[in-house]
Parts: sequence; C-alpha cells; structure tokens
Amino acid sequence: MKKWFWTVLLLVCTLAFVLFTLEDPGFIVIGRGTWTIETSLSAVIIALILVWLFIRLLEMLWRLPLYLFYHRVIRQKSAQESLHHGLLTLIQGQWQNAEKNFLKAVSLGNLSDLHYFGAAYAAFQQHNTVRATKHLGKVRPQESMVVALFESKLHVQQQNLPLALEKAQRAHALAPKNIEILLILQTLYVALEKWQALLTLLPKLRKCKVLSPEQRLQLENQANIAIIHHTLHAHPSQAAKIWSNIPKSTRLRPALVKIYVEHLIMAGDAMTAEPLLRESLKYQWDTELLRLYGQIETTNTRQQISYAENWLKHHDSELVLLQILGQLCLRNRLWDKAQQYLEKSANIAPNSYTYQLLGDLSVQKGEQAQAITYYQQGLHHVPPC
Repeated sequence: MKKWFWTVLLLVCTLAFVLFTLEDPGFIVIGRGTWTIETSLSAVIIALILVWLFIRLLEMLWRLPLYLFYHRVIRQKSAQESLHHGLLTLIQGQWQNAEKNFLKAVSLGNLSDLHYFGAAYAAFQQHNTVRATKHLGKVRPQESMVVALFESKLHVQQQNLPLALEKAQRAHALAPKNIEILLILQTLYVALEKWQALLTLLPKLRKCKVLSPEQRLQLENQANIAIIHHTLHAHPSQAAKIWSNIPKSTRLRPALVKIYVEHLIMAGDAMTAEPLLRESLKYQWDTELLRLYGQIETTNTRQQISYAENWLKHHDSELVLLQILGQLCLRNRLWDKAQQYLEKSANIAPNSYTYQLLGDLSVQKGEQAQAITYYQQGLHHVPPC
C-alpha cells in the first residue's frame, strides 16, 4: 500500500515540476570526448522518472505470481476459518451467526458449495426461504441434483410435503437410480397418499434391493387396499374395472380379496364372490377368506359343500373349515352332516361360535332342550373382553 502511495506522490510531483518548468525548462550539457549532448533539464528529470517507473513495473510483474500465490493462500485460510466457524455455530443452532460465518469468506473450487449449502440450511431454519434459495442458486450447476435433494429434505423437515415431493421428483429426473431419492419419494408418496405413484415406484425399489420382500409386499398391499377403498366409496361402479387392472398375482392376496369380496357380498353379487374366493384359497390358504366363504349364499349350496369337502383332504382338522361345512349343511337342511362337522369341530377346539351353530341346528330339528344346552356351553367359551 505504501509503495502505491509513493508512486502516486511521485507522479503528482512530476506533473507539478513540468508545469513549473514550462516557462524556463533549464538545460543540461553532457560531454565526452568529441560527443556533446545538450537538452533541457526538465526532459532529463522526466526521462529519469519514466525509467524509474519502468523498472518498478518490471519489478511488479516479476513479483506478481508470488503475490497472487500468497493472496490465494490468505484467502483460502480465511475461507477455511469461515467454514469452520460456520459449522460450529450451525451445530449450536445459532442460525443467524452460522449464515453470516459461512458467507464471510467463501472457499475456492468445490469447497464453495459447502458454504452455500450451510448458509442455505441456516436460512431455512430461520424460515427465510427466499435467502435460502438465493444461496442455493450460487451452488455450481453440476450439483443441481444435490441441490434438489437438499431442498426436498429441508421441506420435509418443515412439514411442507407437497413442495418436498416436487423437489424430490426433480432430483429423481436428474438421477433416476439414486437410492436416497427413491426412498424419499417412497416416504412422501405414502404420507401424501399417492398410491398409484407408489405402485409405479416399487419396481424401481425392488431392482435397487433397498426393501425386503416383506416390506415391498406390505407397501403393495397398503397401496392397493387404499385404491380399492377409495374406489368403493367414491366410484363403486368402477370397482370391477379397478380390480381387473390389478395384476392377478397381487389381487389374489388375502388382504385384497377380503376387501373386494366383502364389497361383493354387501352388493349381493355371490356369483362373482364365490369363484374368486375359491381361486384365492387355492392360491393361498387363509382362515379369514374361509369364513367369508361360509357367509356367501349362492343358489347352489350343495356345490359349495362339495368344494369345501374337497378341501378336507388337506385340511381335515381345520377348525374354521369344519365350522363353515356345518354352517353350509345347516343352510341346506342337511342336519346329520351338519351335526357331524360341528361336533368334530367342537371336539378339536371348543368354540362359542361352534356351539351357537349346534344350538341353531337343534332348534331347526325341534330339540329345544338340547339347543339350550349348546347355547349354555357356548357362553362358557366366550372369550373375555
């Protein structure tokens, strides 16, 4: 700084000297041997000054690389201190100080992104999205995916889920196979009940192997059940269409079949419900579906009994199967067969519902005393509340 001051002062003095010597510049004579040089004094002084300035310029150019190097080192040291203090104040939750510290001196190159990310996070914590967006706008363009992911996480933290989803989808478009983005999308789709989008996303999660088979199955069931429930309440006439659009391997799962069959039973569509239940039970044996099969009232109960008796070949000690066989036989007035199945069920595991059916059977046969006995036995096996 001092050198620049003296240089400027010298130029000012030179200018003053030139103005002073305009009327009488003086002269100087230099001689050697036969050679003689005569010129004005002011010209010599100005020439000497110009030579001195030229030498100074050469000196500055010579030292310029070293000056730039030390300037870069000092700037980088200041940036490191800025980043250090920014992180410390950020950890302590001093958001305003953290934002200022991150921006006090920004590092060169890749590290500059850390300053802007830190400042943006501190601004978000102060609920100033305008400043946060401004800081993120200074992050290098090649990190746009990271910026979108970062913004999505911040909006999740602030419970602004629609905007978080928008940013996550933008990040997904830039990096379709990024596992972190896929998991955030999964969480947001569930939270915002975007079930169809979740079903589209699940195959990508399966390819990345970030979900266990049980987790994937649970999410698929949750999404499909929600879609079916919504359709049944909002557009019941489209239930069959929605059901047919679900892949067969998925729609035969007990959790889904149960909901749809209950809807069919309430709608009085036993002709659709009965074969669907049989197909599903063949695909996966489930006692809840078996109970529903006993509730279906078709025009051909004998055929229902025949199907159920075939299941006894592999489930001869199944309590629920014996109950529904007794129930179906009771409905078809096959008293002896109903008695046989229900007594066998009671012998395997005494159950209040079995005794209720036995009591109903005795009433139908006109055996009132025996019916009372069965009902009393059923009361002894009612599970405690």
